[in-house]
Parts: sequence; C-alpha cells; structure tokens
Amino acid sequence: MLKRFVLALSVLFLCGVAMSAVAADKVLLQYSPKPGTTTKYKMHLSGNTVVTAMKQTQKTDLETDMSIEQKITGVDKDGNIDMATTITDGTITVNKTPTPLPGNGQVIRVKMAKTGEVKESEGMDNQTNFQNMQIKFPEKPVGIGESWDAVINPNPQLPIPLKVKYTLLGFETVEGYECAKLQSTVTTEQGDAGSINLNVKAEGKIWFAYKDGIMVKNEVVSNMVMVMENDMGGGKKEKIETHMNLNLRMGIAK
Repeated sequence: MLKRFVLALSVLFLCGVAMSAVAADKVLLQYSPKPGTTTKYKMHLSGNTVVTAMKQTQKTDLETDMSIEQKITGVDKDGNIDMATTITDGTITVNKTPTPLPGNGQVIRVKMAKTGEVKESEGMDNQTNFQNMQIKFPEKPVGIGESWDAVINPNPQLPIPLKVKYTLLGFETVEGYECAKLQSTVTTEQGDAGSINLNVKAEGKIWFAYKDGIMVKNEVVSNMVMVMENDMGGGKKEKIETHMNLNLRMGIAK
C-alpha cells in the first residue's frame, strides 16, 4: 500500500507537456507533440514517513529512482493524443534496503485532449485513478503572473479532493532549451472524509520547452498528514497518524 501511495503521488507530476507560443508575453499551454516523439527522463524521489499507532511510532526512510520513457503513438483528427509511458528501470529503497521497483517494465497508455484532460487510460493499478492525476490547462493563453485552478478528484490513494493552483512565473533557458517556468501549489480541498482526515501541501516548479514541446525539469516538495480511525471492535477505535515528506526531482535524461 505504501509503495502504491508513493507511486501515485509521484505520477501526479510525471507527464510532459508541449506548449505553443502565441504572443511575446502569452503562451497557450497544450499538448501538441508529433506522433513518434520519444522523450526519456530520470526521476529521483526521497523522503520519509512517520506512523504513530497504538502508542508506538515507526519512521521509514524512502528513496525511489526511476527511468521513464514517454512516446507519442498517435494524434487523432481532433488533436487528442495517444501516449505510452514506460518505466524502463527503477529501484525503491526502504531504510537503506534497495529492491526493484514493482512497476518496472509497466506501460501506461493514455489518450488525452490538448488541455490535458484524460479521456482513457490503461496499464495502471486498478486502485490508481490516473485520470485524476493529470495536469489540466486553461483553454486560453496565459501571461506572466496569471494563474488557473484545477481539482484532483478523490481516488483510493487520495480519498479527499485536492485543489491545484498553477502560475506562469516567467521564462528561462534550461539545458539549452527556452522554457516557460510554472509554479504549482497543491492543497487539500476539504479536511475530513468519514474516518479519514488528510492534509496535503505540495509546492513545485516546472520548466517546459515551449518551442520544442517537451518538459525539461520538474521539482516538487510535498508534505502530508493523514489521520485514520481504525475500528478495533467492541466500539473501540484506534487513531493511526501518518506524516509523509517527499522531495521529487525529474529531468531529461542525457
């Protein structure tokens, strides 16, 4: 369950986005890659979890290294994009003990609109709703300082809706690419859902090469506090409190 949760949180920031410039001070954020385009990325995720239950506390240190390949397999007449994302290699390290990533070799297939709205998906664990983890973009161009909002709907890994705010910060040259720099902020939309109370906050920076149509770099720091009530029977309930801190870095593989 913990590994699936870490992967689910990671996938929230995995997909590359193509962008088209429409004016000197505004850009239209949309998927527009050509069929056959393949981009490779390296991702490193590190952090820890602290779980308190039955008056005992357990800390777990986590590290995940992943090699990812994204290939555009087709674009239909409406501009909807078919994309295959493959985890080509990966290792998860728990308390300094490495093991192969459970998703090694897995292929995730997605059909999405230019705005990032996912139409169909397959290849993910049935408990992971990939459609709710895809970045969504506004239909009109945005300028420096402008923001837009999106909502991540509840799913088995994240049972409470999350609110996402994106802001265009400016333009930078990174790894030789002219990039638009975005800031992302993820917070809880509500604080309680039945027996689960979840508080999530994530701050990220995303760099997109808007002329080349690829993501260049992504950095995210996230913090989560989850409190669950476990039914012990006989009318007794036990609280389980989990704190998770994660740092993600992802960039083009050279």
